[in-house]
Amino acid sequence: MNLKRYLTALIIVSLLISCKGQNNEVIKTDTLNMYDKNIDKRAYYLNYDLFLTYDIYLNDIKIISQYQAIGPVSGLGYVNEHILSSGKQTIRLVSKDLFPEKRNIPARIFEKFNMEIYSADENDENIENIKKFDFPDIQTPNPYVFEKTWTFEAKVPFDIEGWKNGRDLSKIDEKELEKMVVDKFQHYRKLLNDGNVDQFMAEHKKNFEEFVIANYYQKGWSEYNENIRETIGNQKGIMLPLENYKMKIYGNGKLVSLERREVNETFYNRSPLIAIDKKENILYSDYVWLYMPKGGTTLEPVRLNVDYTIADFSK
Repeated sequence: MNLKRYLTALIIVSLLISCKGQNNEVIKTDTLNMYDKNIDKRAYYLNYDLFLTYDIYLNDIKIISQYQAIGPVSGLGYVNEHILSSGKQTIRLVSKDLFPEKRNIPARIFEKFNMEIYSADENDENIENIKKFDFPDIQTPNPYVFEKTWTFEAKVPFDIEGWKNGRDLSKIDEKELEKMVVDKFQHYRKLLNDGNVDQFMAEHKKNFEEFVIANYYQKGWSEYNENIRETIGNQKGIMLPLENYKMKIYGNGKLVSLERREVNETFYNRSPLIAIDKKENILYSDYVWLYMPKGGTTLEPVRLNVDYTIADFSK
C-alpha cells in the first residue's frame, strides 16, 4: 500500500507548483512548533473497495461520497482531521443502487466489499492494520440498499476542539437555520468570486489550525499554504450561482452544510460553492462545514474541503 502523507481524500489539492501569492500568517507559531520529536504521530487511513453509489461517514461526517452506476471503485482516504481526540471512532457506510434498470451487479455483492482502517507513523512506516470491517454473507438485496455502522479505536497525540462545544443545530428552527447557512455560503461565494483569498483564508483560520495539528503538517504547511491559496485564487470570476442546494446536518447535530441536489456524476453530493473553468476543464468545489459555538448565535466555519477535479464541459 502506498500511503502518501501529503494527500488527503478530504482536501484534494495536488497542485505541486510554485505560488507567488502572499504567505499570510494563518497558523500560529506555537502550532508549527507544538510536537516533540519523540511523540508518536499516528496517521489513520481508510482503505476501501466498494460498488455502486455510496457515502462513508466518520463520526457522522460525510468524508467520502461516490457516484457510480456500475462496477467497483477503490480508494484510500486519510481521516485524521475528523478525529478530535483518542478513543472510539464511528464509521458508517450507506451503499445503494440508483440505477435499478441497469442492475448489472454481482449476486453476492458483499463478497467483493472491503473496508479497513490502517495507521502509520509520520514517515509512512510502521503500518498497522487497526480493523477490518465485516460484511454479511448473504445474497445481494433487491432492491439494493445497504447500511452498516462499525467502530474502531484511535490513539492520537492531540485533543482538538473542533465542534465539540457546538450547539445542537437540530434544535434550531429549520427555516431560520437554513437562512443563516445560505447567508454564510453567499458570503463565501462572493469572496471566492472576487478573488479575495486573504479574507477567505483568515475566516477559515480554525480549520487550517486544526488541519495542521491533526495531520502533523507542521513541516508541510508552507507548501500546502501556497497550493491552497493558488487553488482558491483560481476560482476568481468563475463561481456558479448558489443554487439547487439542500441543507444537511451532520456531526450528531453539531455541523451543518449545503449540498447540491442533482443525482449525476458531476454534482452528486458536492457543495454548491462550485467554480467551473471551461477553458481548462477544471471543476472546483469548496465544501464548508459550519458550527455554532455554545452560547453563540452565529455560525462559524470549522472544516473546509477544497476539491479540484478534471471534468469535460464540452458537451
